[in-house]
Amino acid sequence: MPHKVVKDLRGDIIAPYDLPKPNSRWNSQRKSVVVLAVQAGMVSLEDILNRYSMTQKEFRIWEEELRDNGASGLQVTKHQQNKRKKKGEGA
Repeated sequence: MPHKVVKDLRGDIIAPYDLPKPNSRWNSQRKSVVVLAVQAGMVSLEDILNRYSMTQKEFRIWEEELRDNGASGLQVTKHQQNKRKKKGEGA
């Protein structure tokens, strides 16, 4: 059975060897590759959580930021700004 084609945000095909190495320095591109690979079923969420020693909550934040704000939402500073904005809405 052929593998499903998974593309990154630039339209380039992602293969399992494109996943960042554990202990990589995270940037928005690497985060988006991980999220898209899980969403497409190329790799399981459990495998990603184990591989990168991250929590499901952290992954879900990445997923939400990518969905709502694109790659820019995965930048640390952008995430912090969004978090502050959401806190202000609840006040």
